[in-house]
Amino acid sequence: MAIRRHAGWYNGSPPRVILFDIDGTLIRAARRGEYRGLINQMLIDIFGTCGRIAEVDFGGRTDLAIYREALECEGITVDHIQSRLGDLEAAMVTILDKMSEDGAVFRLCAGVRELLDALAPDTRFITSLLTGNVERLAEAKLRHVDIWSYFASRGAFGSDAVERDHLPAIAAARVSEQIGLELRPERFVIVGDTPRDIACARHFGAKVVAVASGFHTIDQLAGFAPDAVLSSLNPTDDVIELLATI
Repeated sequence: MAIRRHAGWYNGSPPRVILFDIDGTLIRAARRGEYRGLINQMLIDIFGTCGRIAEVDFGGRTDLAIYREALECEGITVDHIQSRLGDLEAAMVTILDKMSEDGAVFRLCAGVRELLDALAPDTRFITSLLTGNVERLAEAKLRHVDIWSYFASRGAFGSDAVERDHLPAIAAARVSEQIGLELRPERFVIVGDTPRDIACARHFGAKVVAVASGFHTIDQLAGFAPDAVLSSLNPTDDVIELLATI
C-alpha cells in the first residue's frame, strides 16, 4: 500500500510516526472471557495442550511470548511455536470470525475514531501500528471495528519478534523504507496502555504516550515515566497537539 509524500520532508520537518498499540489502546474486548476460552482450545488443537495459559498475563506482550510462557512447561519451544505460526494465525482469525457471528467482539476505546479521522489528512504524521498481535489477527481485529484502512504503513506485529522490545526497530525500518527517508528514533511516538509499551519505547529511544484505557490507572502508568499519560484519546485537538509537540 502506497504511503503519501509529506510536504515538509525536505525543509527540515520530517514526519512524526505514531505507532499505536491495539488491545486496550484502540479497542477493548466485549467478550474477553469467551475469547480466552477459545484461545485455550486452539492451543490444545494445535499443540495438544494449553499448558499454563490461564496463568499468563497477556498485557503488553507479543502473542509469541504469551504462548512461549504458556507452553514451555510442556517442553514446547518457541522455535516450534514459530514453526506453527501460520496455523496459529489462521486459527485465531477463525475464532474471531466465529465470535463475530454472535455480535460485537471488540469495541473502540474512547476518542479513537475521531483521532484517526484527524490524523489521516494531517501531513505532519504517519499513522502505523506496534502491537503484540500476530499480523493477520491485528488486521482482522481492526477490520472488525472498521479502522484497518487508517493504517497504510505496516509497522510491527507479534509475529515479527518474541520480545516486544524488538518491535520498534522493526517498525522504524519498515516505515523508513516505505517513505524513502530514514527517521531518527525520536520521530516515533508509541501510544499504548501498559508498562511494556513504555519499556519498549524507552528501549528504542522513541517518545511514548501512555493511555489509561486498559487495565492500568493513570497513577500506575505515570510510575513508569512515560513522556505523557492520558485518561483517554480525547479531546482530539488536545491529543493532536501533544503528538505534534511531545
